[in-house]
Amino acid sequence: MKNNWKQLLRMMVLIATLACTALYAQQAAEEDDDDVLDLNKIVVKGELYIWNRVSDVLDLFRLGIGAGGSVGVDACITKYMNLGAMYNKEHGVDFPHFIPPFWLAHYYQQKPIFNIHDGDYQTYAIGPFRKEEFYPTDANVTFTHNPWEIRLEVAILLHVYAEIDLAEIFDFIAGFVCFDPSGDDQEIDPSARRKPVDQLGRGVCNICFGLLEIPINVLRVTEEEGDMPGISKGVALGVWRGLIREVVGVVELVTFPFGWTPIIEPEYVIQKTKSSYWTVRRPSFHKRY
Repeated sequence: MKNNWKQLLRMMVLIATLACTALYAQQAAEEDDDDVLDLNKIVVKGELYIWNRVSDVLDLFRLGIGAGGSVGVDACITKYMNLGAMYNKEHGVDFPHFIPPFWLAHYYQQKPIFNIHDGDYQTYAIGPFRKEEFYPTDANVTFTHNPWEIRLEVAILLHVYAEIDLAEIFDFIAGFVCFDPSGDDQEIDPSARRKPVDQLGRGVCNICFGLLEIPINVLRVTEEEGDMPGISKGVALGVWRGLIREVVGVVELVTFPFGWTPIIEPEYVIQKTKSSYWTVRRPSFHKRY
């Protein structure tokens, strides 16, 4: 029991320290005091370093699938070692790696998640030589090809594509020593106005009270549309919005030194607003911090 109290006291001290640091950083930002912001910048740079390493891992793999009249095999180890012959008449799409929830990383950074193609083409490849014929001739309807990839494509009606990018592997390894060959790492923006205490408060509030969206939406929909929509649509909407608030709350709590603008509008689950407009904005991942 005594140890539990000690752990609780340590947690309270940690939370108080974080809150004071956030408040100090926000006040310093408002006063244009760069010297006081050093600690906050260090934390932001540390979180960016972790984010960039995760983002580099997610860039390593790309997969794809096509459906239609396709047959053949095509493999390559960089653009200099090819072997294959294929005929494809298909609708195809390629997408990053194989963990769909992490596709959001590309969305946040405004990278293309899906590359869609639709057409008729045939491929012959051996060694460094590759010949691709498209119908019509001005079409470009293949899966994405990169010069430093290891790629395998197999098609028997269903066309499956998998790629590992060697350039991205080099970029990932180099990133550990803060070298960015691909030029895609996010960097801190010294001109950014940060409000970390606001973000910390929103994060804690959304984690603690996010599920209040359920009764709030039940009551709102019941008042606007009636009892049956209230216990069906209201519950479903409340659960969905509540879960979003919980997830966003965790994200905002973990990354509070960035001091982002609110992701969810309205900012808090209970808030005086002039309208019932509820939306989720694209987080500031896609900006130069």
